[in-house]
Amino acid sequence: MSVLIFLIFSMWEWFALIMLAFALYRFEIRYHLGQIVFASFLLALFSYMVFNVFELKLFATLIQPVVVFLFFWLLFKIPVFYAGIVVVNGYLAYCLVTSLIFYTIHQFGITSYPSTLTSYITQTVSGLLVLLLARVAVKYRIGFSFVQHGREIVMKNISGTNLKLLLLTIVGYIALSSFNILYYGTNNTLFILISAIVAFSLLQYWAFKKEHEAAFWRRNKKYKIDA
Repeated sequence: MSVLIFLIFSMWEWFALIMLAFALYRFEIRYHLGQIVFASFLLALFSYMVFNVFELKLFATLIQPVVVFLFFWLLFKIPVFYAGIVVVNGYLAYCLVTSLIFYTIHQFGITSYPSTLTSYITQTVSGLLVLLLARVAVKYRIGFSFVQHGREIVMKNISGTNLKLLLLTIVGYIALSSFNILYYGTNNTLFILISAIVAFSLLQYWAFKKEHEAAFWRRNKKYKIDA
């Protein structure tokens, strides 16, 4: 029974995270809903293995983003360069919400440990908040459209904004990797929250720069203007 409960709440979290990533990059959610549910279930199984079988909770956020990246690349058919950006951006957004919840409950002397009532409550709340943010992003078209979804693109020359996005994606992944280590190892929720805000904000800034570049390129192509 405890395994089933873990899988339900973990699947809920993964579903919310993927939905937010899709919303942030304006992917058509309705055409991929079945894939999202399937991916969420598989990721919940993987999380159970990481947390309860191999007991690697400190390194979960080091391992899990890599697996999520593979799902976005191979299952959702997002080009490999952009799959990393989408996953890290969506994951950071989710961790930012989770960090805020952890920081809040920490003020009352509460710590959330896996497979506990507190953990299930925080998972439920964070999932609801993230799905609400995804709904807002879709409704008001908040997000990015520069990711060409569904076909492979070979990046022959990574420079300029693309290079900065790549470097910030790596920085964002490093921030994600340290999330569980800092929380379960030091319980320094304020530092976790600040690092999540900084990493997420920097990635958004350069993602917006890329969005403006892509919009300029599309206008030039439409009107056949040489930039």
